[in-house]
Amino acid sequence: MAKLSRDKDATTLHPRENLVIAGALGSLNAEIITKADGCTTVSLDLRGVFSQTVEVSGTVDGVNWLPIPMRPVNVAATRFVAVIAGAVAGAWVGDCSPYLTVRARVTAYTSGASTATLMATNAVLGPAFQPWTTTDVQTITAAAGVAATLTISSPGAGLRHYLTYLRIVRFAAAVLTPAATPVIVTSTNIPGTPSFSFPADAAAQGTVFTFQEDFGQPIAATAQAAATTIVCPATTNVIWRITAGYYVAP
Repeated sequence: MAKLSRDKDATTLHPRENLVIAGALGSLNAEIITKADGCTTVSLDLRGVFSQTVEVSGTVDGVNWLPIPMRPVNVAATRFVAVIAGAVAGAWVGDCSPYLTVRARVTAYTSGASTATLMATNAVLGPAFQPWTTTDVQTITAAAGVAATLTISSPGAGLRHYLTYLRIVRFAAAVLTPAATPVIVTSTNIPGTPSFSFPADAAAQGTVFTFQEDFGQPIAATAQAAATTIVCPATTNVIWRITAGYYVAP
């Protein structure tokens, strides 16, 4: 038996079923809109020949719209995206539970038209579409005696990085002489702005020192839509390599 609930105006009873709208998106600002009362998941399917950018967003008050990060179902990318851009047909899913109404809107247009289907449902996102898996790995290696900065670029509006592991390798390209203070590696856009101490000991040429953090619970970046960096300072006779695993989510 279908469950009934009243909408925001307390005038209409809605069966708890999938709420679906379909239409053509073939121009700038073209959009399709559906109610999302009591729904938790929104999906968007795009078909046809087109080149455009589509943003899925939600509203509570009917005036202010906020982007809903969407994760691809059947295209090559694996991470959540703030907008769906390009010419690739496919399907995407996201969380619409905070919103009264959701829409898919063309925010940049080049050519063609997509046949778009937007569906809000009270089914929860399945495990395959949860954001807990490491989907991105980034690395950088500097020359001897040169600073190394690993910059994870902004993931887009409404999204932040979640670090799952961090590895920093110090390689002695020549003999290292001891110093009285440690070598400090710094960071940005990580809660607390942590720094990491590396030994400044004597080391033979070819010596490797590795710092490894496998986070039991991913570390959420401090700010959304911002780059995250790990910075190793220029150190005489040292080659730095930085590798970070992460995923992107709200």
